[in-house]
Amino acid sequence: MKFAATTQNFTFDLSQLVNMRISEEWGEVRARAQYSHDENQYLIHYKAADGCARDKWFAESVLTAVEHENHPGCAVYAGVELPADAQIN
Repeated sequence: MKFAATTQNFTFDLSQLVNMRISEEWGEVRARAQYSHDENQYLIHYKAADGCARDKWFAESVLTAVEHENHPGCAVYAGVELPADAQIN
């Protein structure tokens, strides 16, 4: 069996911080979607220019990775507050 579409790897990870190329806004990748005949899409949670929190789908081509100023090329991820009784192994 052959398939017409090939899987495209995701450029960005879940919880990774990304910039929107068309504005100075940035946000966190909350979800990702693959399509057989279109580019990958990412649900970004961000603070819009009007100050309101938003969730919106963006095409991969309009996003860039947020990089740490002291570590160029390294991805930056959103922090997660763990429950008080959480144990990290």
